[in-house]
Amino acid sequence: MTQRSVSTPSIAAGPVGALLTLLALAGCAAQPAACSSTAARDLRTLDTLIAESQQNLARGYAIGSSTGRGNTSVNFCMGNSTGNVGLSFCSGGNPTRRTGPVAIDLDAERAKLESMLQQRPVLASRAAADAAACTSARG
Repeated sequence: MTQRSVSTPSIAAGPVGALLTLLALAGCAAQPAACSSTAARDLRTLDTLIAESQQNLARGYAIGSSTGRGNTSVNFCMGNSTGNVGLSFCSGGNPTRRTGPVAIDLDAERAKLESMLQQRPVLASRAAADAAACTSARG
């Protein structure tokens, strides 16, 4: 009597297994970067808003953008010998975006800036603590 060995394909062997292993390792490597960027996102946003507010106060106005309608026109078309006459109304196809100065309340802008400057140390310490926790979790 002869014994037959039956081999079952293993997912861990071959190119599929290698690909799955690489994907799993890439996911593990990406987590610390995502953790640290999440921890600092609020601080970066606040720093951007502080810089914008300081620029507004230095200029005395803000820079804002508005979206307007494109050009509007009326076309009158004369037809051919059969008497076709046409009238078309065209409202601008693409909206236009304009950027320009916007009046601001300077006292309110100063109060907003002061509030953001008071929040910054709290967010900075929270971001540093979160970054340290990410680093220690990464090991």
